[in-house]
Amino acid sequence: MNVHRAQHPLYALYEWTLRPATRVALLLGVAILLSSLGAVSASHQTRQLFGELERARLEHDRLLEQRGRLLLERSTFSAYNRVESVAVETLDMQAPSPDDIRLVQP
Repeated sequence: MNVHRAQHPLYALYEWTLRPATRVALLLGVAILLSSLGAVSASHQTRQLFGELERARLEHDRLLEQRGRLLLERSTFSAYNRVESVAVETLDMQAPSPDDIRLVQP
């Protein structure tokens, strides 16, 4: 079967792709496809980063709460140390020795 070159189906496709309007349409189609893939990728990345931001905010809130508890604990301990240091320095008080301690039973 001898098909003339102008009648071959691939030759018609070849001629169709050589037209400037076809080339422009193909380039625009590829550009739209790549642009849409970029938009999908950016949207996905935005969602991931938003999730990471929310986790960081929760961690920040947890750490602020822990900081508040630690500051309260520090002030509590420093108050006891302050009372002891004033008692020792100003009133010349001393902690009793174990021999001086008596347990009283009810």
